[in-house]
Amino acid sequence: MADTVSELDINKLLDAETISRETVAEIKQKVLGFLENRKIFDKKIESLREGIKKETDNAKLKDKKLLLGICFWVTGETKEAMGLLNEVKTRKIGSYYLGKCYQELGDHKNALECFERAKKSDEEEFDICMDIAETKRMTGDSNEALKVIKNFSQSHNDNAELHYQWGHCLESLGMYEEAFVHYDKALQIEPNHAKSLFQMAFNYDIAGEDDLAIEYYERCVNLRPAYKNAYMNLGILYEDNGKYDDAVFCYEAVLDVEPMHERASFCLKSAKASSEMVFDEEASKKQGHEGDVLNIPISDFELSVRSRNCLEKMNIRTLRDLTRISEPDLLTFKNFGETSLNEIKAILMQKGLQLGQSYDGHNNSEKFPGKKTGSLKRARG
Repeated sequence: MADTVSELDINKLLDAETISRETVAEIKQKVLGFLENRKIFDKKIESLREGIKKETDNAKLKDKKLLLGICFWVTGETKEAMGLLNEVKTRKIGSYYLGKCYQELGDHKNALECFERAKKSDEEEFDICMDIAETKRMTGDSNEALKVIKNFSQSHNDNAELHYQWGHCLESLGMYEEAFVHYDKALQIEPNHAKSLFQMAFNYDIAGEDDLAIEYYERCVNLRPAYKNAYMNLGILYEDNGKYDDAVFCYEAVLDVEPMHERASFCLKSAKASSEMVFDEEASKKQGHEGDVLNIPISDFELSVRSRNCLEKMNIRTLRDLTRISEPDLLTFKNFGETSLNEIKAILMQKGLQLGQSYDGHNNSEKFPGKKTGSLKRARG
């Protein structure tokens, strides 16, 4: 499989006569997985918009509306997709993606009608039957959903989607251990099955198993396309565990794709504020420690009599005093020579200080090893 939409040849794939659900799934993965591909795809959408405005042939007009409706569904513009797909719902693939739109908007009755219409020509079409089972479960009818799923228990036992749907139905019925077996089976068959990874993560999350939840959410967000909700839940978990920079990355990832996502925007502000607060606390502690160091009396160190006498005459009593005088100034003092200077430098070096650094208690980030300005480097999962 090619890595980019351009290599896949969008115009060839988006052909109303030959387009299939497999092709749409492939396009969706590439478009939502890579920013450059999304730009290419957006240009195709604009081209279809313009084509619809100019098309006079009714059959070709419907072709373009079908393709544009599917494109809108791919990019998550569900309501726009519905408006177009409603006009071509007599076509099997049009009815199928109209059903997906209804499902995403919570209109399960109309979703089921569309899926049933889409599979009339093939009663045993597995993927549409899984959509039907999923929609039945969403309506609360998990037992009916299980009947649909079990019809494929022999023919599709090696299919990850079957075991995911099976597990989710069992979970809805409160059969959690049995559900776990099927989720685990799905991941044995397909280790990167996104829906199973998410559901495992979610269950560990609500059970308070943070480490396992994070592990599964991280696996989920590393897929292309990644789950928006996986990013959100992972961000919240990172915050709960004090990993604020990691949380910021998760919320920003959501906003990169959906800039108006209100919850991600709110959580981002919260995570940034928490990160800054933690940094300020650490900086305050560090500054307090540095202040203690600077207040150490010169008398606490072993110095030659000459050096000690010179410093006393210069009214230099603490390490702080040494940071406020330059090397040339010391050397101008009577009887203070290179030997005394080297003694002083050695003492200061032990404490990470130096002559003449003019410590003022606020701007010393370059003077103390390990102290940093700004936030910590962001981890990426």
